[in-house]
Parts: sequence; structure tokens; C-alpha cells
Amino acid sequence: MSANVPSSSTTSRREWDLVVYGATGDAGTAIAIYVANHIDSYKKSNVDDDGRFRWAIAGRSEHKLNRLRSRIIVGRLKPSANDEIGVLTADVASSKDTSELAKSTRVLISAVGPYTVLGESVYAACAEHGTNYVDITGEVDWVASMREKYQKRATETGATLCSFAGYDCVPCDITTYLAHKALSECDSENGNTTTILTGVETVTQSTGSVMPRGSMRTAILKFSNGATFFDKLVRFASNHDGNGESGVHWKTMLALVRWLLPKWSPEFGAFTLPHFMGWCNIPVIYDSHNSSIDCTFHDRMAVPYCRDCPATGYGLLQTLVLYFVLLVMAPLFLCLQILVALFPSTVGLTLKVFDSLKYRGNSKNNQQHMDDATTEMWNYATSSSGSKATVYLHVMGDPGIKCTAALVVETAFSMLVLLDKNELPRGIIGSPSTIVGDTLVERLSDEETTGHTCTLTVTVDNKQDRNSKKKDD
Repeated sequence: MSANVPSSSTTSRREWDLVVYGATGDAGTAIAIYVANHIDSYKKSNVDDDGRFRWAIAGRSEHKLNRLRSRIIVGRLKPSANDEIGVLTADVASSKDTSELAKSTRVLISAVGPYTVLGESVYAACAEHGTNYVDITGEVDWVASMREKYQKRATETGATLCSFAGYDCVPCDITTYLAHKALSECDSENGNTTTILTGVETVTQSTGSVMPRGSMRTAILKFSNGATFFDKLVRFASNHDGNGESGVHWKTMLALVRWLLPKWSPEFGAFTLPHFMGWCNIPVIYDSHNSSIDCTFHDRMAVPYCRDCPATGYGLLQTLVLYFVLLVMAPLFLCLQILVALFPSTVGLTLKVFDSLKYRGNSKNNQQHMDDATTEMWNYATSSSGSKATVYLHVMGDPGIKCTAALVVETAFSMLVLLDKNELPRGIIGSPSTIVGDTLVERLSDEETTGHTCTLTVTVDNKQDRNSKKKDD
């Protein structure tokens, strides 16, 4: 470690262990509540326990923050000695505010989307002051720009910057990581020293979904730079060091083209549709697992009544209906793109109209719906030796808010656990699997740790065992 890189002992002397910035937003509120209800699960892993977890919520409005703080304390699932929640005011428009915020904490969770507009000042401050950072963005183009700008400085200060830590893209990212790890162990037992994944497919099925306000604002903003956005997607996995010199990653390009098409998923046993976050997951998976994947990565979504349902043709009926609707809507979408290209101010106007509606996904009316929702994912992976792994992930709550909150907080807790042990990789920019892979898998696999919010299991079908069984038969 270079002399100017702060050690974990240096950052441990900061005022806060964890700060949630953007805590009064849709996802931010859910994140803060999850932290409050799961603090004790982190303390079990803290090897330098001083008996007190120091955390704070941060944002622009002190009034909203104090109101959230009261809601958290009153609504806690069980009493805790860690009800002392700090309240910090900071504006992303003020470099002084974001700098002071970054210097005050060991780990900062940023929930201030759209990140293209609001995220850079916090990101830059964390890179500058050696602060460990986690966000829930799915904006691959923005992360690519941040990597190009701040990788060098993060290496110098020891800041570890982790993006894609919510529903975008932990389910795909961590299940692929676990599948490769399990198959590597299996292949090692069979005498194979190197494991390459020659087949990876994820199938997601969600019951109930609520769109966060930040995600909707992001979608509106992306209308104005569609070409640049796509260019960043197909180049993302080619540039690991942030030097800005990257060509098209052809596996990403091919996977994105195939993602748009309907597909029969043999392991799942149904026709599947493009997963709505596939445009984000595909480049991130190739970037994070580039050395271990030699195949087209398929990111799919299962519709209701498809699996084990011959009445719908195992999902064929729903697939045909959806593609017909998309075909009908295609001209409208094209017209919107042309309109935005001719009149760029249309995006700003649309955003103002949307903001005037004061939409909130995480509202009182939606609480029951979010609580009742579930997110499930199956990851089917095959190694070069022919062995197969199936990883199953189940998370309580809707993908965009409750599921995202659980995944990003568990990622942040994993970073703190590694910091306590002085084992956190320093000065890197990456996804959860590249930064806290084993620790995050351990936490998500332990239902007691997550309060039964999450289930993560893996099963391996050893090809050598199959062959031995055939011989015996």
C-alpha cells in the first residue's frame, strides 16, 4: 500500500461508519429503514466492536431528514442500542458540502439518481478523500465516465467505489460469481485447474413492482443521448482500467442483440422475454467476469403462467402478445426519438411536467404492495468441463425499492466487515462481486443475517458423477 493511501485504521477514526445520502428519496428511505432494522447483523461480524454503530442519514432538507429519522426510530422492528441516527444536510451542488460529507464517513451509500445529473459531485468527493462508496445506479454510461475520470485518483487515495449495488445488478452479478466459484471448486476436485463458463443464463420472475421516482427521471433523460448511451454500453467491458481507450466489446454487442429476441429457456422450461434490465446487466456481467465467461450471456424474464403451464404454450402465448404490442408501439417510439433529436428542449420540458406531478413510488399507498412483492432469479451456468450449477436467489420486496434497499445495504455492510478485518480491496472501481464477492455471498446466504429477507442457494451437477452413474447403470 502506498504511503498516501489511507489504511482502514485511518478511516475507522471517522465520525460515521455509514452515511446514507439521498435518504429521503424513494429508494433512499427504504435503504435507511433497512439499515436501522439490520444493524445487529453487521455488528455480529465486526471484529473491532466498540459497542456502537455510528450512522447518519443525509440530504438537502433537514426537515425531511428529521421526519424520516423519527419514522425510523418509531417503526423499528425491534429495540436497539443504535437508535442514535445522525442527520446531515448537504447539497450536491456544493463541492464543500459533498467534500465534508465524504470526509466524515467510512462508507457512503449514494441514492441520488439520476446519477448522470446528480451523482458526480459525491462520487468525486469520495475518490478524492479515500472514502468507500456504494450506489444503486444502473446508468452504465455514467459509471464508464466516472471510471475514466476518477480511477487514477481512487488508486492514489485508496477509495473503493462500488456501483450497480441494487437490483441493478446484484442478482445477475452475484449469482454468476457464485456459480463460477461453485463450478471452480467442482472442477478442481476433478483435476481441472481452470474453469470457464461456456453457458450462462439468468431468468428473473417478479411479482409486483413499483417504479422509483429517480428511475423514471433517468429514463426521461436518456431520450436525449440514445446513440452515446448505446456506444458506452458496448464499450464498457473493454475498458477495465479507466484510461478511456476501449473498443467495441463484441460479446456484449452480440448478447444485446440476442437479448432483444424471444427465447426458449430449456433449463427454466418456458419461453422467456428480455429482462427489462438486460441492457444494464449484460455489459456489467462481461466487465466483472470477463476472464471467466466464454459464451453469450442471456438475461431473461419469465412472465406469469409460463412455467409448467401447457395451456399458454409454456409462455409462448404471452410472448407473442407482448411482441405484437411492441411492434405496434415501435413507430411511436421512433417518432419520440425524432422529436427529441429535432427539439432537445423536449426532454427538459417533459422532466418539468413529471416533477410537477410530485410522483413518489415509496408512498404510504404503495407500502403493502411493495411488502407483498417478491423477486426471484435462477442462474443456470455450465463450465467447460460440462458440470452445471443452478443458483437461486429470492428477495422479499419489489425490485426497484425494497429489493434494491436490501441488496445495497448488504453490500455496504460487507464492505464494513472487510474494512474491520483490513481486507477490503483498496483503490478500485467495480461491481459488488469484484469488491465484496465472498462476504456478500455469505451474508445473502444466511437468512438469519438478512432477517429472512433473502435466500441464496447453489446446487452443482458434477459431470464426472453423471458419467460414473451411467457406467454403474
